[in-house]
Amino acid sequence: MDLVLLHAFPLDARMWDVPGALTPNLRGHGEPDLDTLARQVLDQVGDEVVLGGCSMGGYVAMAVLRRAPERVKGLVLVDTKHTADAPEAVRNRLTMAERVEREGVGEWLADAMLPNLLSPNASPQAQALTRSMILEQRQEDVAWWQRAMAKRPDSADVLGKADIPALVIAGELDPIMPPEITEQLVDVLPRSTFVEMPGVAHLPPVEQPEQFRQELERWLTSAVR
Repeated sequence: MDLVLLHAFPLDARMWDVPGALTPNLRGHGEPDLDTLARQVLDQVGDEVVLGGCSMGGYVAMAVLRRAPERVKGLVLVDTKHTADAPEAVRNRLTMAERVEREGVGEWLADAMLPNLLSPNASPQAQALTRSMILEQRQEDVAWWQRAMAKRPDSADVLGKADIPALVIAGELDPIMPPEITEQLVDVLPRSTFVEMPGVAHLPPVEQPEQFRQELERWLTSAVR
């Protein structure tokens, strides 16, 4: 059974340091819709998967679950949420998409994103990796991702029907999605385990990859395998 991990916005598969996992790079094309990314993922993975995602990757995981629930045997949701965006968040996403289309992906985007993605404790290596991932994204993908996320539906109905083991991980210092927001997934998922990772923000797998791997392996051993 494949372990599939889906990356956050506006990053790529390099955010995951999990040997053996499938970590596809998500690419936007056509009308912005997370279901497009869900189809991409399903085309690249096996018939039975443990499916994980961080932030945007979590939204895509929910879209996969909506499309093909019979193929998902476990969920790992990291610093993400099941609710749709509020109107202000939608406006902010569309504003960023428009700016990316006008100005491209540059230092302005990295400078805007990094304080929300990493904690002040993040190592120079984590900071350098995150900045390089942001700067190396295609502007058409970044704009597309924002527009697709702005349209996503509430996924409480899908998660509520998912009678599969689920691991929910939250970064203690996440300014975008504080642990009390991520923990709401526990109330929706029928069979979930919640872990709060101390001292990290929105990207636990980047800031503390070894601890993240330990938490993931512990859960996989006890709940899935």
